[in-house]
Amino acid sequence: MPSRFEFERAIRRSGLPPLARLLALTLATWADAETGSIARRHQPAQSVLLEATGMSKSSFLSHRKTLLDEGWLECESPDRIKAQKEHAQNVYSIHIPAGKAGSGDDLAKTDKRPGKRREPRSGDDLALGRQATQPNRTEPAKSGSTLGRQPTTRVLSSTSLSPLPPVSEGQGGSNEERISDAFAYIQPLIRAMTDAGLTVSWQMQAEDYQSVARVMQRAGVEAMVDFALETKASSRKSIRYATFFLRGGWVGLPPKSTKPAPKPSGTPHKPQHCGHPDCDPASRLRETEDDNGLRRVHPCPDCHPNTQKGHAA
Repeated sequence: MPSRFEFERAIRRSGLPPLARLLALTLATWADAETGSIARRHQPAQSVLLEATGMSKSSFLSHRKTLLDEGWLECESPDRIKAQKEHAQNVYSIHIPAGKAGSGDDLAKTDKRPGKRREPRSGDDLALGRQATQPNRTEPAKSGSTLGRQPTTRVLSSTSLSPLPPVSEGQGGSNEERISDAFAYIQPLIRAMTDAGLTVSWQMQAEDYQSVARVMQRAGVEAMVDFALETKASSRKSIRYATFFLRGGWVGLPPKSTKPAPKPSGTPHKPQHCGHPDCDPASRLRETEDDNGLRRVHPCPDCHPNTQKGHAA
């Protein structure tokens, strides 16, 4: 397998169509500078490559086929069931086809045009161009060296690899504490959303899982489900992805209240029945007759909950 820079130089001399070169060089940004291999946890999703290159899906598929047919790329595709259930994705590797590596006499070093000659570039000049893309091996790795890959790649899930591997404290671009195995953490929310009739896809980027988990930790499952139900009721279009709710307001939900829940309102507690023959035991109403012989019903002054004497009891 070629190093990343050997692959880039070979692509430059390849004669491939411009967009095929763009796709190949973009994919190489995830490759290791020395070995040229792309770690499984750094494999870019199709949506990431579309965003990085600015290509349409049809153009992407066409030029990817060109690179695959001519041997510049290899692509290992998962089966459909694994892709749906475990969010498995394509695994890419870069290669230089036989006879395409070229010679060491690179036009970047010597100008071969008639009458033109350049002095060979020194090792210092060549190293200068690599400083922006090749990490300094003499310095300890910093958290920022992997930061650019985490928000733009999906991580394969399996029995041994969770959708979000544990990340050491302080890693990442957010000051908020990261939640280990965020996909497992949000399972109660996924079940509650489904039980509420909100069946949506939970396929999203790794950082989105972190965002959903942090909102759930801060606001709680009930508030998120209530917000999603209200959003769906007011939306004019069909909602198919959970990221719609994340972008549409989940991230702005306030922390759940620490105030105890109010007691359910209902009929006040009834004191013990007074035993008066004119007092109804169920309604606690008395029927009396005034001086004019007119009968009227009024709350029992001894045991009705709304009377002063009843409250005192």
